[in-house]
Amino acid sequence: MRIALVAPLVSTIAQPYLGGAQALVATLAQGLNQLGHDVTLFARAGSYVPGVRIEEIAVPEQVQPANFSAPVQERPTDAGFFAQANLFLTLFLRLRQRQHEFDLIHAHAFDWPSFASSTLITDIPVLHTLHLPAVSSEINDLLHVLHQQGHPLTLATVSHACARTYEAATPIDYVIYNGLDLRAIPFNAQVAHDAPLLFAGRLTPEKGVEDAIEIALLAHRRLLIAGNIYDQQYYATRIEPLLQREKERVSYLGHLTHADLWQLMSKAAGLLFPIAWDEPFGLVPVEAMATGTPVIAFRRGAMEEIIVHGETGFLVEPGECAHAAALVGDLANLPRAHCRAHVEQHFSLAAMLSAHERVYHHKNGHSLSRTDQRS
Repeated sequence: MRIALVAPLVSTIAQPYLGGAQALVATLAQGLNQLGHDVTLFARAGSYVPGVRIEEIAVPEQVQPANFSAPVQERPTDAGFFAQANLFLTLFLRLRQRQHEFDLIHAHAFDWPSFASSTLITDIPVLHTLHLPAVSSEINDLLHVLHQQGHPLTLATVSHACARTYEAATPIDYVIYNGLDLRAIPFNAQVAHDAPLLFAGRLTPEKGVEDAIEIALLAHRRLLIAGNIYDQQYYATRIEPLLQREKERVSYLGHLTHADLWQLMSKAAGLLFPIAWDEPFGLVPVEAMATGTPVIAFRRGAMEEIIVHGETGFLVEPGECAHAAALVGDLANLPRAHCRAHVEQHFSLAAMLSAHERVYHHKNGHSLSRTDQRS
């Protein structure tokens, strides 16, 4: 098939990735390309995905990632919003003129203008993957309007938990778990008895890095932190002082490439994932389990879908840092091979690509009704 992938424009699609959505877009583009599909990735200038044709979009500097740490919020419009709106409008007008070049458009941008502008496409199917829960009232309202008007927008998301957050706004047509190319991820069957704990992810309030530090300190274990400083003010006021105070036990390693992060994961005793929001999927815990490293996570969002309590990690009620710390010693009792096998069975790249191919062929053939498309 001839597939147009529309990436989020708030960052380049290049390593080290801003977040899970960017990593997924790159993995999907490469995987589809290797299966023989004709993939064109429309992405911010400076993007690079090996082997994938990219049509670059010049994006002004004021277009920056939004802060989605609040459960539901309204964000003020600014120059960046209107600049991005015009970029998406231009892109989808161009795609309308070039509809004959593609069989399907698959958009991954969680931005109001992307959803609205995509309604300009009428001759080929348009699929949107929602990589975030229903945290934007503006987007929720827009999706509700489109659903009420019967517009043939197809919506997918990355977990059943994430799909449930949209129940009041619109039905979700497909749930497709993110997948990993396990050939590229090292597996380590054993780690040192004094191996550190790890926190990996963007440094923002919703990811729970402060709780991760508290858990590690309560457990008297070293903690390594890897991730991008997504929220500069939060890092400067809340995280940097902690790093300075606990520099003997807590270390920040910066924003790592996949290869470096996976090597680090494979040598950790456990991953801490004490999220403070309804995580839509949780690519980092899946990556950790792929290396053999079990996870301690707060029971929110999709965590119950990806972690098997007592087998590939432990699920703790939100905010219960002391309970999480008490479980750190039990991580060594979880067979690391079970963690790897769990990912191989449920979150492989092959499974993710097959699911996308089924959706693409169904939509291209217009063979299924909306209610029959659920997976």
